[in-house]
Amino acid sequence: MTQPTRLPNLTQYERIGFDRELNLADGHAHQRADAAQREITRRLPALYETSELSRQQNVENTFKETFYRLAGQRSAIRHPHALLCYSASLSIDLVGAFLGGADIGAALLQPCFDNLATLLMRRGVTLTPVPETAVNGPDLARLLAAVDAPGALFLTLPNNPTGFTLEPADFRRVAEVCAAHGTVLVIDWTFRFFDRGDVWDQYAELDRSGVSYLCIEDTGKTWPTLDLKCSILATSADLHDRLAELHNDLLLNVSPFVLTLLTAYLDDSVRRGLDASVRRLIRTNRRALHRALDGSVLVPGAPEATISVEWVRIAAPSPGSLEVVELLGDLGIAVVPGDHFYWHDPDLGSHHIRIALARDPVMFARACARLRSAVETVPRLSGSRAR
Repeated sequence: MTQPTRLPNLTQYERIGFDRELNLADGHAHQRADAAQREITRRLPALYETSELSRQQNVENTFKETFYRLAGQRSAIRHPHALLCYSASLSIDLVGAFLGGADIGAALLQPCFDNLATLLMRRGVTLTPVPETAVNGPDLARLLAAVDAPGALFLTLPNNPTGFTLEPADFRRVAEVCAAHGTVLVIDWTFRFFDRGDVWDQYAELDRSGVSYLCIEDTGKTWPTLDLKCSILATSADLHDRLAELHNDLLLNVSPFVLTLLTAYLDDSVRRGLDASVRRLIRTNRRALHRALDGSVLVPGAPEATISVEWVRIAAPSPGSLEVVELLGDLGIAVVPGDHFYWHDPDLGSHHIRIALARDPVMFARACARLRSAVETVPRLSGSRAR
């Protein structure tokens, strides 16, 4: 088999996924709305009218308060330094503009979604890869204490694609290490509502530590709103004015209708809980995927994973990730290769693929049936090579 060509970035693979019968490529929320969420969409005319009659500041405050209440971030409910953006990508771009403009290099987690690296480098930010294992150990302090140490540490929690996260004690230590070395701590929390840990007030820890921070929140990975979404870029007090100036150059406000709609989804999750409104479907699809891949060379990630994507290891010398993506693509199933998540060392991801789980369970079950047929009939995917 001829080695497939590696496309330039993950977004191109995700766009190809739109044309596949069974699109398990992008990590956005493409599951169908459940019965309670359907009631929200039935109220769209009323929500629109409410938006028309509401003051922008009141709509923004209600959205932020509801978001942080659901996230369990009590200290951030009335965060005075929280900017709203159309998307998480725009928030990341603003972070890149700030770091690049101040000539601050960044240690960026690897693996992570490749557009984080692309957006930062496009803004002139010099990047240093930092593995997940280094974040939890003494290597982090050594990295940040070096003479040529980067001035920022950029983490994604929980991490897309692996689900890596930090327990409270580890998070506290990271914040304190960054504060001690004058390192700006940047956290991408766009998958926060899939974090497997207990809810605790991370913003309180950030403020207590005295660290300079930039935090990116988002709704787009969680609720089925057809990519109507909003990102929050929250900053420590010392960085707010500089970020606000950059923000003012790009946008005036996020649509009050979008904010009102999103607040309705957030309110629904506050009432019913995240388990009923968001997480249960992910667990159902993850179990179906594990059954489909059982005994094959495609080995699912950690059993305790709760993030809305599955990081799958190819437990054989071949096929590689690009070949698996092509094999599954020929069957109408779109997934993305692991290479690009290792934005600095692509070969490290050449035996992984990522499969999105935020999908309609009926469609996902059909995809799993096709996957099961493939691993039972395609020699390159059967378990014989892994033994």
